[in-house]
Amino acid sequence: MKKTLIISLSICLVLVAAYGAAVYWIGEQALKQHDQLIAQINHSNYLEASPVNYERGLFRSTARTTLTLTRFEKEGSIRFNIISSIYHGPFVFINNPHFKGGFRPVIAVIRTKLAPGDCSDAWKKTLENIPELESSQVLTVLFIDGGAETYIDIPSFQKEFSGVKGEKFKLQWDGFTGKSKFDLRLDEITGSFNSPSLEISGKDQLLRLKNMQFDFDSHSGPRGISVGSAAFSIGGIEGREGDDSSFNLSSVGLKAESGVSGETIGCSFWLRFEKFNAGGLEVGPFAMEFEARKLDVEVLSRFQKLAPEFREKARENSKDAEQEMEKLAVGIILDLLAKSPEFEIKQLKLKTDKGDLSGRAKLGFADPVGNPSPNVIVLLRNVDAIAELTVSEPLLLFVAENVVRNASQDPKSAKMGADAIIMGLMAAKYITLDGGSFKSNASYKHGVLAVNGRKLDLSGIKHKDD
Repeated sequence: MKKTLIISLSICLVLVAAYGAAVYWIGEQALKQHDQLIAQINHSNYLEASPVNYERGLFRSTARTTLTLTRFEKEGSIRFNIISSIYHGPFVFINNPHFKGGFRPVIAVIRTKLAPGDCSDAWKKTLENIPELESSQVLTVLFIDGGAETYIDIPSFQKEFSGVKGEKFKLQWDGFTGKSKFDLRLDEITGSFNSPSLEISGKDQLLRLKNMQFDFDSHSGPRGISVGSAAFSIGGIEGREGDDSSFNLSSVGLKAESGVSGETIGCSFWLRFEKFNAGGLEVGPFAMEFEARKLDVEVLSRFQKLAPEFREKARENSKDAEQEMEKLAVGIILDLLAKSPEFEIKQLKLKTDKGDLSGRAKLGFADPVGNPSPNVIVLLRNVDAIAELTVSEPLLLFVAENVVRNASQDPKSAKMGADAIIMGLMAAKYITLDGGSFKSNASYKHGVLAVNGRKLDLSGIKHKDD
């Protein structure tokens, strides 16, 4: 009996020692992961993380970090401190709705909150006005297999503040939540963030945004370029200025995607909304789709590496810096053109109460450009482009009237001016009338521009450097 008890106690001591050793080792891995997260933050062009201290414990460590949100301007950066409680695995038990704990092994669970201490005046003033922000927190779970999950919670609040002229405004924010999953080894990340509503109201003034949602996924492509997709949507935007000026925009959506094809990258962009009402005009639905193909991977990789330099030049806000940025940008654009990329507006559709508009356009290069010249005329000789546009007669007349209208013109004069513009375009055969809609078709190839069958030969245009 005594021997059995001694053996049992010995086994327990061994298990406790083994668990303590495991916790200590995992604590070291948690520190490495923490350092990797800091490095990831510092890859951003506008956010810098500076570790202040790291207090190592057996079951829990505490890290204090200063974050600096930089701007294009030299002054006005926002600086604040965060404090992270790092609970070491393999088993963590904490009270949090996003993490159930239990016996699912983890490297660590990191709970991050705003910390008191040194911060910029702008951030200090923000916390004085909105103390609810201090209860914001980020929970990060680091798993044994290299994956991780992050949860963000920013509380809702209501505040009143004064404008420049002393007028009173009310700000109502219904909070913000987010969730992301990432793998530091594979450089993959997906996430989703949303906020129910934001409303700013005052006397005869209103701005309301509802159901804001952002989703994204990203992974590392060739030469370290990140590819993937991102989508942003707003259920509705409502604004009012007095009794006579108001607008309403519903179901707004933006989406961008990029992917790899051989040694090139393609990307696409969508913009859509359901309805827009303002100034007596009802517009929608609207849809626009743009696509870029055959973008050189090596050039894009170089641009990605130069992004911090672009930021620094922009912050200098000087003529010399602006010239250097322009030179860098022109060089990158010319290098992209060397591989004959293609650009296309695949869809452009708009419905209004005055008729519809639709169109498409495509731009490419008839032959490989090789080493393109910055000379615009030389570049134009290689362009191969087409464009089509259809617009209803009432809608074009409405647009033309608004173009020619000014303070001294009455509606009758504006209509006469609009009619003159449209008749001139028809006489020149730039537009044709067909079934109640104006149409225009244009093409450009080898220096020859054709609009609705009428050719304008541009091949003889020369530059002084030719």
